[in-house]
Amino acid sequence: MRIRLDDIVTATENFAGKYCIVSGGFGSVYKAELDHVDKAYRFAIGKEIEREVPKKRGIVAIKCIIDSEDEIAEQGFYAEIKMLTSCKHSNIITLLGFCEEGGKMILIYEYASNGSLNYYLQKMNNNPDDSWAHRLKICLDVAKGLSFLHTNEGELQEIVHRDIKSSNILLDENFKAKIGDFGLSIFLSVSEEHHTPYSSIIAGTPGYMDPQYSKNAKLKKELDVYSFGVLMLEILCGTVAYDPKFTNNKGLALLARQHFNKGTIKEMVDHKIIKEITETLFTSVEGPDQESLDTFSKIAFKCLTEAQVERPTMEIVVKELEKAQYLQVSLRLIHRILICLFK
Repeated sequence: MRIRLDDIVTATENFAGKYCIVSGGFGSVYKAELDHVDKAYRFAIGKEIEREVPKKRGIVAIKCIIDSEDEIAEQGFYAEIKMLTSCKHSNIITLLGFCEEGGKMILIYEYASNGSLNYYLQKMNNNPDDSWAHRLKICLDVAKGLSFLHTNEGELQEIVHRDIKSSNILLDENFKAKIGDFGLSIFLSVSEEHHTPYSSIIAGTPGYMDPQYSKNAKLKKELDVYSFGVLMLEILCGTVAYDPKFTNNKGLALLARQHFNKGTIKEMVDHKIIKEITETLFTSVEGPDQESLDTFSKIAFKCLTEAQVERPTMEIVVKELEKAQYLQVSLRLIHRILICLFK
């Protein structure tokens, strides 16, 4: 749905600073109340739908792209519209509308009230509900969304995101994780058939980027798998990949791989998780379930395998994370049952 610039200007009081929630090289994102179409409705770029569209008023996120004259920015704008109108999944952010007017390129999304995952990682010491089970759920949400992007069932085309990182993962009011920022994304079939300047440039973020992709620029779904492996390490360690303590040691992935090979990966696990305690009638259990942690760690490091061909598919990653989640939840469930039985 096209949304008028006048409506956006009114909602944000001409893009006033008090409405801005994040700024970066791409532009700024504003939080405002705006009329928009219902989430279930999907619009098509370049087409006008000749029927009544149900509207509602609510809080949205408005991304204003800073350089509308930059060719790459313009291609990213159209790519994001095309990608998000093709994807309908609970773990992918919903695009509600767009505006291309007055020299501006603006995208309107559903608002994720708990912000981005990188913000969560940096602030979770203040979150009493943070736990290993909670982090597993966030990780599994992202994996399911990414697995969906990598499928080609029915009319769906395989999509390579190219910029999976914690700042591009958004958390809604229930902490459900949703993949966002599709500005660098590409339909794999289109990239294979038509090598455009946009598809051939190496895109991504240092610290998350697949080393093999950065060397040969060969676009494959496996580059997303590598980036997801880095994201898993962030969740495991409770910190962001661009923390200076990692960048000074050639990155989080390399440092974690060294620990994994030496069998000392537990030294990198967030100490808040290690100190997580479940009390039972007979004893107390400290830290995450060991089998759950091992299952999580093994699949994370398979994602980070140097050779793209040796990395697992996201479908396999989802199954392994579901196993890790089951092991963790089962441990806690057994403890609760014991408490109830011996009260």
